[in-house]
This record gives sequence, structure tokens and C-alpha cells, in this order.
Amino acid sequence: MPWSGIMASGQISILTKEEIELVHENTLTILSKPGIKVGSEKALRLLEDGGALVDFKSMRACIPEELVEETIRKTPKEVLLGARDPKRGMRAPRHGPPFMATNGTAVYMTDLETGERRPTQGKDLLDFMTLCDATDGLDYVWPIVTAHDGPEHMHGLNELVISMKGTTKHIQGEAMSAEEARDMVKVAALVAGGEDALAKSPLFSVIQCPICPLEFERGSVEAVMEFAQAGIPVVSMSMALCGLTAPVTLASAISIVNAENLASFAISQLAKPGAPVVYSSESSVINMKTGEIHYGAREEALIAAAVGQMAKRYGAPTMVGSFGVGLHGDKPGITVDPSELIFSAMTNMSLTDFSSGLGGLDQAKGASLEQIVIDSDIWESFREVRSDVKFDKEHFANDLIASVGPGGNFLGVPHTIRNMRRELFLPEKDRAEVFGSYGLEKDQREMVRMAKERVKKVLATHRTDPIDSSIAQRMDEVVAAHRH
Repeated sequence: MPWSGIMASGQISILTKEEIELVHENTLTILSKPGIKVGSEKALRLLEDGGALVDFKSMRACIPEELVEETIRKTPKEVLLGARDPKRGMRAPRHGPPFMATNGTAVYMTDLETGERRPTQGKDLLDFMTLCDATDGLDYVWPIVTAHDGPEHMHGLNELVISMKGTTKHIQGEAMSAEEARDMVKVAALVAGGEDALAKSPLFSVIQCPICPLEFERGSVEAVMEFAQAGIPVVSMSMALCGLTAPVTLASAISIVNAENLASFAISQLAKPGAPVVYSSESSVINMKTGEIHYGAREEALIAAAVGQMAKRYGAPTMVGSFGVGLHGDKPGITVDPSELIFSAMTNMSLTDFSSGLGGLDQAKGASLEQIVIDSDIWESFREVRSDVKFDKEHFANDLIASVGPGGNFLGVPHTIRNMRRELFLPEKDRAEVFGSYGLEKDQREMVRMAKERVKKVLATHRTDPIDSSIAQRMDEVVAAHRH
């Protein structure tokens, strides 16, 4: 019988099968008591109709095991994140390295010319999206900076419109109200060719974060319900911080992340059975010295690995972990020490389909065009660790080994030339030049200078495929209706 072979890729798992079930059982306990707090009577009524025990006075919902199991059955095991350019769409589950995105919603950037910090505007976001559209290391994008000149209560809507003009890749935004969610669906449907076409291939998805621990804010949860009904994928990103918004013990934090995701899934599936969802966590620990979130902490990699396993226990598409080397500084460059860079990279070796973080500075409060180039170059080398390793007759190459024989070499054989670009990491020339500056040969200033030159070249030459002008005008009119 012929042997077809198998594929393997680099992944980290830390929970045994028994521990996975212990986390699940503990999650059921949390969801039943104390349950979740939900700031929306509409969402509470939905949960009550689905079998949850609801106290409208305290705005609490206790979710029984039966509803959890029904939610798991209804939750889709695959998700499509579409794009204006259909070739740039993404399907999960994904075997191999995760799809990678930028960081999101920074409030300032470093100016490309002066290097000084400044608040960001819509024009800046458009520049970021143009660069992202041309950057191979990015598979999809978050609106990486806030457009402070947009409508104050409609940032998600305004930034979705700007981003769709700047890139043909998938966009992952956020909404803070049901009204904003409906308008985001409206503008995307204009581009997609109608709401049915948008539901079949969603051009955008949304990050909706519970308030850890176990609280769902009114605007956000009502937006989740709107997106579910429209077929827009909802990424339920839990952001537990050990020692602050979760107990300091990792087991408890993992259970809270799991509970928040399953509760969010329940709301989506009750709003519309089969609504697309993604299990997500960007959880870490609190920095006990500063009180800030500690990106790059060792515990972040452990949590990512564990909750990735929990997501796969339910068969859910997954976004856990993040990647970036500008985590602590407010200027572009490599601002993490080697150990933090290693552990940041390790989060992407968890069982995850999607990840994010490129281009961010200063614990995600800032962003830099140059940092996108630097992070992308480094990420493209790290992701090779997650690339598929094929084990089949062709890849074992026994006939070739026999023909070369003991003591020979494989440098000049056609097999090496034919397969080296598929099997080995060979950076492009521009990437290799910046990559060389990461070593001892060049200092940080030279690295940033070279990245800056590449940014300028892209902004001067790259042209994103435009949206039809009449459709773009109608999108702008939806945003303009909220300017007052």
C-alpha cells in the first residue's frame, strides 16, 4: 500500500489531556457561579431565552453546562476572513505559521521625517495601510493608529473606511456600539456588493474585548450581536493580567480566558446559530514594578500555549499570541532584550491560526512606519520555525542519497537548486540589508535609517487598487453623518 506521508510544524503544547479537561471543568464552574456581568438588558434577555439564569438587578448571567455544550456544537469549526483582493483572503484552521497582522489603535506615532512623537490623524492611518498593503510579512491588518480627526464616537467606522481605501487585505477593527456595528456592515457591504456577499466573504472582522474579569460592556456586547447577525467574524479577545484582572496563578488566568471566550461564543450563537467566531487571548501578567501589562513575559508564552490548546479542544479558530520587537521603547528599533524577544516569538508557536503585533511601540500605545519594516523582517525569519516539514517519499529523497552515495555532497545537484527556495529561508536583497543591521555590524540608528528609506520608497511608488469613486463617496457620507 503506498504511503502518502505526513506533515509536522513547530508547536508548543503545555497541557496534558487530563489538564485540558480540568480547565474545562473549572470553566464550567466559573460560568455557573459567579457567572458573567452583562451591561445590556437585550443581551441578558437573549441569554435568559437560551437557558441562562439571569438576575436583571445585578446584571448577572449564570451560564449552565447545557448552554455551554450547545454553544460548542453550534460554533463553526472553520472561518473565512475575506479581502478586497480575493487572493488575500484567509481560511482557518491553518496548518503552519499563523497569519500575521499589525498592532492596533495606537494613539501616537513617531514622525517619519523628524522622529518626534505626535498624535495620529486619518492621513497617517492611510500611510500605514499603504505600507501594510505592500508588506509581504503582513497577511491582514488592524487599523494600527487612531485617526484623532475622525468622529469621536465612531473611531471603528472611520478607521475601517480609511483602511479599506489603503489596502486590499483583510481588516480587523472594533466597534463600541450597535449603531457603529451596523454602519460598519453598511460601508463594507457597499464594497462587497451587498450584505449577502459580505456575509459569504467578510472583508473585515472585529476584535471585541470583554472587560476582564468576566464583564461584557453594553456597547461592545450589543455590537457582537449585530455582527453575528450580519455574518461578520467576532474575535473575542480576552486580556487577562495575572495579578491584576486575574488571580496571579496561571491556572486561574487560563480558566478566566476560557470562560470569557465561551461566554462570548454563547452570545454570538444565540444571536445567530453558526455565527463565525474566533477564540482569542492577548493575556499576560502585570509588571509588578510599573503596573503596566508586561508584553514579552515568559508567562505570556505559557498562557498562549495553554489557551490555544483549549480553543482546539472546542475546534474553534484561534488567535493567541503576539509579536513585536518595539515593545518597550517609544522610538523605532529593537527595544526588547533577547529573552523577551524569544518569549514573544514563542507565543506564535502555540496552536494558533492568527496573530498580531507588528509595528507597535511603547506597550502598544505608539506605532512607527519604520517599526513595521523591522518587525516584518524579523517575523519572516521566525515564522520559518512554524513552516511545514513534509515527511513523504519525495522529501526523504532516498534515491538521491543513494545516487550521491557516502562521502558525496548535494550542493550542485538539480534537486538542491530546484527545492532550495521552498525549503530554506532566503531573504530578499532589501530585507537582507536591513537584516544585517540587526547584528553587531551596524548600530540601531543605521537599522532605522535603512528601514525609513524602504518606507519612503513604498509610499512614493505603491498604489493600492482603488475603490470605485462613487462607492468611496457613499462610504464617506456614512462617516460624515456622525461628524457633529
